[in-house]
Formats: sequence, C-alpha cells, structure tokens
Amino acid sequence: MHQHLCVAEHCYTPRQHGPACPGGDCRGCLPRLAADGLRLCAVDVRRLAEDARTAAILHEDLALTLIRRGRGGERVAGSSSGAPVPDDEVMEARTAIRATLVGLARLIAGERGHALPADDIAAIGEFVARNDRWLAAHEAADEHARDLRDIASDPRTRRLAYPAGSDRLYIGDCPLVLRDLDGVESVCGERLYVYGAHHLVHCAGCDTEETVEWWQKQLVGEVAATVNAYDAAAHLSLRWSRSVDPSVIRVWASRERVGRHGQDAKGRTLYDLDELIAQATSAWGAPESRSVAA
Repeated sequence: MHQHLCVAEHCYTPRQHGPACPGGDCRGCLPRLAADGLRLCAVDVRRLAEDARTAAILHEDLALTLIRRGRGGERVAGSSSGAPVPDDEVMEARTAIRATLVGLARLIAGERGHALPADDIAAIGEFVARNDRWLAAHEAADEHARDLRDIASDPRTRRLAYPAGSDRLYIGDCPLVLRDLDGVESVCGERLYVYGAHHLVHCAGCDTEETVEWWQKQLVGEVAATVNAYDAAAHLSLRWSRSVDPSVIRVWASRERVGRHGQDAKGRTLYDLDELIAQATSAWGAPESRSVAA
C-alpha cells in the first residue's frame, strides 16, 4: 500500500532530501511518512496537541505582562530591552492565539457533533489537543498544523510573554491538593513564580507560602522522577537561573539527547529528570551553587 508524506510544511527528515531540495546548507527537506489513515506524521500529530496546550499557556502568561506599569503609571508590558511595549501588542498576540484555538474548537465541535468546551482558554486548548488525530486526518491538516505552530512558536509572542529582563521566573504549577467544604478534593494548579531574590514563593491559589526548595520537592519529589516538558523547563530554569522554554526539551528528545518515557494523564510526553539534568549540564555547564532539590 502506498504511503503518503506528511503534509505539514515544517516537516522534514534530518539529512534526507527531496527532488526539489535547494542544496547548500539544507539540513533535510524530505517530509516524514504520514501515519496510517492520517495526513500528518506521528511527530506532527504529537505537535498538534503540544502546540495547542503551549498556546493556551502563552495566552495566560501574556496576560501577566499587562500588570506591569510604565514610569507615568500607564499600563504597559515590558520588553527585553527594558523599554515599555504598548498593551495593544500584547493584546494583539492574545487575540491571535484565542482566535486560532476557538476557530479550531468550533470546527471540531461542528463537524464531530461535540459540545463546545467552557469559554476558558485552557479548556479550549485542551479540547483542541485531545482531538489531535482528528485534525491530523482532516482535509486541511496542513493548515491546522501551520496555524498551531505559528501561535505556539512565534518568537515575537514569546519575547512579549517572557521578556529577558523580567525578574519573574516560572517554576511550575501548584501541586497541592485542596479539599472544599463538601470534602471534594482537587489540585490547586495555580502557576508559581519566583520574584527576583525573594526566597519565599507564594501561591495565590491556596495561599501557601514556602521556600523555593520546598516547592521544588513538592513539584518533582525527592528522588528521580519523570516530568512533562513544562515542569522540566521550569525546574531547569530555576536550577540554572536562566529562562528555559519547553520547546528546548522537545528538541533534545528529537535529537535523541534525552529519551521519552510515556505520557501523563493529559497526554503530555514525560522525560526523565536525571537525563534532563545531565543534558543541561553538558549543554550549559554545571548549575550555580544555589541549592535546589533534584
């Protein structure tokens, strides 16, 4: 049976070249084989889900930049150069992310007969992510792959969300279990940040305030663990005192610098923390002496 090539325009097999190869410094331009019954390869099917979830997180993190204020008190966002960036640039980026995710959610719901998710960007992103294989089989799979990749990896959007000069460092989502008055338990899930040289980290969701080291133990445990790309990036960011994007973890895996170790309950790929620390040490040198639980 004839197998088709992946239709995602950004898909390529390293060191494999197609008939239209431009030559020169081309690192590979031949797309991978599409997965059975789909129009995208297995890698780009996985990326559909990852990009949908990443875009939803970007949308929320962009909102946090809106709380910064300029010298005159006007509401502005920060830039990597320290100069104020008008709110409308951040709002434009958030609007583009929301429009793409909502558009895909409506397409899925309309054509599959599903109910739309709650009007919450995280819920919408998760809804799109969980329909990754359907999107990969859709006649416009190439457009869906391109649109999600654009909103999840646009460097301008990432610079707005994570300015280099920011004194705020994301270290993970609060893992503490809360119990309501009816005894129903749920995970807090609030995003946790270290601010500047502050030793304590405060969770706005459950009002817990503890040291950075205590939070790291709650997030990744006392011993070797498997973590998703977001938690891994947060852990490495803190340990090396540098901003680490989750996409770095995925690049390491695609280049076989670290392995993939199954998926979590949300379908996110898991990585071995010890392997990640070893690769980070190889790439960036030994971390600073600041004590962080491994």
